[in-house]
Amino acid sequence: MSEWREVTLGDVIELKRGYDLPTRARSVGPYPIVSSSGINGSHAEAKVRGPGVVTGRYGTLGQVFYITGDFWPLNTSLYVRDFKGNNPRFVAVLLESMDLAQHDGAAAVPGINRNQLHIVPVRVPDRAAQDRIAAIMESIDDLIENNRRRVEVLEEMARAIYREWFVRFRYPGHEHVPLVDSPLGPIPDGWEISPLFDVVDVGFGFSFKSKQFSDSGPIPVIRIRDVPNGTTKTYSDEVPPERYRVVDGDVLIGMDGEFHLRQWTGGDAWLNQRVTRLRPTNGLSPRHLMLAVTGPIRDWNAAISGTTVAHLGKRHLEQIQILSPPHEVLDLATPLFDDLANQACTLVHASRQLTAIRDLLLPKLVTGQIDVSHLDLDSLTEAAIA
Repeated sequence: MSEWREVTLGDVIELKRGYDLPTRARSVGPYPIVSSSGINGSHAEAKVRGPGVVTGRYGTLGQVFYITGDFWPLNTSLYVRDFKGNNPRFVAVLLESMDLAQHDGAAAVPGINRNQLHIVPVRVPDRAAQDRIAAIMESIDDLIENNRRRVEVLEEMARAIYREWFVRFRYPGHEHVPLVDSPLGPIPDGWEISPLFDVVDVGFGFSFKSKQFSDSGPIPVIRIRDVPNGTTKTYSDEVPPERYRVVDGDVLIGMDGEFHLRQWTGGDAWLNQRVTRLRPTNGLSPRHLMLAVTGPIRDWNAAISGTTVAHLGKRHLEQIQILSPPHEVLDLATPLFDDLANQACTLVHASRQLTAIRDLLLPKLVTGQIDVSHLDLDSLTEAAIA
């Protein structure tokens, strides 16, 4: 059993404010610039040797970032100047468990005073136990990062197939099919151009009552903020009609601000207003459909501006034309796109399970509720990575 000590945070680490670096003074380089919200660009010079730990001093409070290499912490952040012989990754885990935002000075501008943090009581184990805890967290984080990279590869493979087959028209058998003129330019003979609403079931969001939103409940609600990360933490007791339901594989568009577009992998949920669902009805793979509408959505992102925030409407979606190949090409493309999307979805779900394991373990490891010497990490993660 590890030996644990009751100390103050200042006995474990020394925190220091980050350094000014105006945008005009930055030059692109290999060293990450770390703000209160995480990595925010790069610079040709590093101010701190890695590994390092950074958290927010002003602005975004409570998040903790572990940086493996040398870096530049901005003046909105606090970084660990001295680990005092403690394991840096363990220190990151310890700070994550402390809910640092609760130490906000509650001034007009939210902020954390490092001197106040230094006197906060903490409980820490000996270095050997710290190393073991750090290794466990690192193993889980590495699995999650590996899954993220694999998803990126799968997504790039899908984009490459789409470019080759449906933009350059180098699909199997293309040598024997002439190109003909169309409103979209030259396309293979026999391919059809259809308005989006003719080949896609388009669903618009339900007007949930915001006062019924909560952190728990039977109805998970997809708000605009949930589209980029593919998960939802908002719930309602209000049960909308079935037509507002979203399932894995549906293509979603956030209709305000940045028009985020993604294939949903967050499980059954319901659309909130200003989120639109696309579900193909003509045999296209949902991933194929998402790639087909990416260009118009990207163009509107660049072109549309409102008084305070950009907006998409039904009239914009009605302008989208979908190019559909004949069934012999579709029968080849759809299984390819579906397989790549299904592999990515499996990896995303595995990472969510790993994250849940990590979040469950973290507070128990850093308080000594679980003896790390008897923890079987392989059995805990086996189901998540299977």
